[in-house]
Amino acid sequence: MKIQALAVFSALACSAQASHVQLEKDIDMFYSPNWKASERATVNDEINVHVVLKHTPERVSLLEEKLMDVSDPRSPDYGKHLSIQEVKDVLSLSPHVSYEVEQEISKYNVTDIKMNKYGDILSLQMNAKEAEKLFHTELYHHVHKNAPANIDSGVIRAIKPYHVPSTIADHVAIVEGLVRFPKREFVPTTIGENYRPKAFEGLGADDEFSSCGSSCTGYTTPAVLQKRYGYPTIGESDVADGNRMAVAEFQFQYYDDADMGAFSDACGLESPVEVASTVGGNKPSFCGVGVQACIESLLDIEYIKAVAGAIPLEVYYSGTFSLYDWAVQVNDDDSPAQVQSVSYGNDEIQQTSDDYMFTTNTEFMKAGARGVSIFFASGDQGVWGRSGSSTGKFNPDFPGGSPYVTAVGGTDFEVKSTIGDETTWADSGGGFSNTFDIPDYQADAVATYKSTATLPDASYFNNTGRGYPDISALGGQVNPYCIAYGGSGKKFTGVAGTSASSPVAAGIFAVLNNVRLSSGGAALGFLNPFLYQNADAFNDVTTGTNDAGNRKGGFDAAEGWDPATGLGTPDYTKLAQAL
Repeated sequence: MKIQALAVFSALACSAQASHVQLEKDIDMFYSPNWKASERATVNDEINVHVVLKHTPERVSLLEEKLMDVSDPRSPDYGKHLSIQEVKDVLSLSPHVSYEVEQEISKYNVTDIKMNKYGDILSLQMNAKEAEKLFHTELYHHVHKNAPANIDSGVIRAIKPYHVPSTIADHVAIVEGLVRFPKREFVPTTIGENYRPKAFEGLGADDEFSSCGSSCTGYTTPAVLQKRYGYPTIGESDVADGNRMAVAEFQFQYYDDADMGAFSDACGLESPVEVASTVGGNKPSFCGVGVQACIESLLDIEYIKAVAGAIPLEVYYSGTFSLYDWAVQVNDDDSPAQVQSVSYGNDEIQQTSDDYMFTTNTEFMKAGARGVSIFFASGDQGVWGRSGSSTGKFNPDFPGGSPYVTAVGGTDFEVKSTIGDETTWADSGGGFSNTFDIPDYQADAVATYKSTATLPDASYFNNTGRGYPDISALGGQVNPYCIAYGGSGKKFTGVAGTSASSPVAAGIFAVLNNVRLSSGGAALGFLNPFLYQNADAFNDVTTGTNDAGNRKGGFDAAEGWDPATGLGTPDYTKLAQAL
């Protein structure tokens, strides 16, 4: 009887397994050193996931073709951005596919099913036990090891592979929200309230380094940035109709009026730092909880507004960390902000499947085709990435290495406290993707660099990969950025990283969009073809190496584009002339 029962059980198990098909098969790690698994999820736990439907390779290629057509200044269709319906028509997913998937999913007591506007993503809300059945996996609560003790920072994730029913497996690309952990630490590099670089103690600093009051003496300020990059001040009456910009924040990175007001007052900003709207909510009281609170978001908000003045700012917020979720939100907006800055990312190898990256790239292409410029920080660990040198190879960033975003690296001034030439910040992320090929728009620039520069050992990097960053802006620790933080409007500190570089670059291009929109033109949209065709509109950075202090190597800056600083830092006057 026991043997017979065991045989029956085995048959049932095999049948259950055969009825489901594993997705994202190249994911082989279902844990994170920064996240600790606790109790198993129960029927009382609600989860939200995206079921992403497959597009044919031919249709994705057609979307890429359309994206490049409306983004290339040499094209007769330059600036003729697509509507949601036009993007949907290009991708041309049959409604029968979504119907079949929704019918199958409905068998599992889903609380809520919503279809996005492109007809290719089903967002599900359901209890965790039903999700375990649907996706044939096990779900557990996880808590971040560095989370503040009084904050619920948990996420529910699978601890083993996930599957979908075999009846719909051919229609589903990935299920987002099951396996990827937030990799971002809670704060960028914080210098500290009492730190002052030695060069700032003397009389040699340019006046702009003292333009935000005694608490910020010696730090990079809005005045420093404006003098270096040459952009104008945008007042309320200068803002073109419809011009907007946005930043994305995750994991308790909220903002508060007291700190934004204190920063505005200290730096004498003509237009105060304010947020026009928030998608996802805000909890300003959290900004007074410990030294980690809100530093990333306040850095992003204070500096994109300091650069772009009165141009309205939106904040996308999510308590979890999913760049895919963020991209879906942006794309489902009927009129998204034309400039988006994101200071978050992972290494390509960090629990991110190729299927996930390619699917996320489709979202980036949708946004670009609709006229949205997306900026991503290139990372703060040099060529070695968050995984470090123990892998024996450089670890490129995602999304920084995506061909469909603009990656922003970080620089320092060559001479402390002196506004002038810049050099590579050693910790600025850059290199060549291990996943994506060199796009046409940068092929000549990459080839020139490789033919003239002294390259690291070939075993460290992928010689056929997309090169990044595309551009850079100040971000290093020689002149850290001064921000107001702490929830009271009374604390200031220095912060460094490409988390500063990205919103500064984004703000400058929001101002450039203002020029185009004011004259009746279209927003710049996906920027990279324009950037590489106007390389002389950047301050070329030709010194330094992004080796993160590791003697094993990095990439040297050089004349023209390089994988340490990209094309260089923005020269607003020249960029405006190139529009």
